[in-house]
Amino acid sequence: MQKLFRAVVLISCLSIAASVAAGTNAAPLGASAPLQADEAMWKRVQRFDPGARVKIVVGGGVAAERYFVQLTDTELIVLNLTAPNLPKRQLLSMAADNPAWIAGTSKTTYRENNLRIGPDGVFVKDEKRADLAQVVEHIPRDRITSVSKG
Repeated sequence: MQKLFRAVVLISCLSIAASVAAGTNAAPLGASAPLQADEAMWKRVQRFDPGARVKIVVGGGVAAERYFVQLTDTELIVLNLTAPNLPKRQLLSMAADNPAWIAGTSKTTYRENNLRIGPDGVFVKDEKRADLAQVVEHIPRDRITSVSKG
């Protein structure tokens, strides 16, 4: 009987010790969970192909459809093709072929056939179709709530 009592006490002590240890470790894991979710999302987005359609939520806003261009450690670069009269297919093709060039259009001009995109805006032949900021969006990482393929 005494051996049975000792076994029960030992098991109870081990159970309490395991619960305390789990409770102690649970707080730091719970505290870092949002960071891990952010890292997981960012790693998932790194695998997107340039030109892929994405849905982005910034802050508490609604999801907006954009097209993936490039991802850095600090920002997401996307195309916003909602402006009227944009050569959408050609812009998507340019983004898929040379995402770094599209991402760098705030500093230099990228030309393909009759399309020109650069600091002055988006032009077809010599007709301005949109300002650069309307088409190429640089969204800071800390403002992005979610990104998914869409």
